[in-house]
Amino acid sequence: MKLNERIKFYRENKKLSQEFVGFQLGLNQSQYSRRESGTIKFNTDELEKISKVLEVDISELMGESTVFNHYNQSGGNFAQTIYTSEDVTKQYASIITEKDKTIELLKEQISLLQSLVSAGK
Repeated sequence: MKLNERIKFYRENKKLSQEFVGFQLGLNQSQYSRRESGTIKFNTDELEKISKVLEVDISELMGESTVFNHYNQSGGNFAQTIYTSEDVTKQYASIITEKDKTIELLKEQISLLQSLVSAGK
């Protein structure tokens, strides 16, 4: 989900109008609408104000938040938030895919070497 889409999502969840949020940013509804539609990008000052108006951390607006649930030894549950960008997540997925390919190639090489050793005995 893109930044402008996340902002719209949070705004709608709070049941706030574009006019209201735009006013908080010093923009009219039309100017705000162009930002929320992605026609114009939000600047950093606007993002700070939007995060306060929507009561959402900037990292969440930027799509950098992942929540992991952990359990302690007593069986209690607690959550930990780790921040990663979408780019890092994509790079990680690419690395995992490459690792899997390498493992398969190594398995084939091991199998070939085992057959060569068996044939030489």
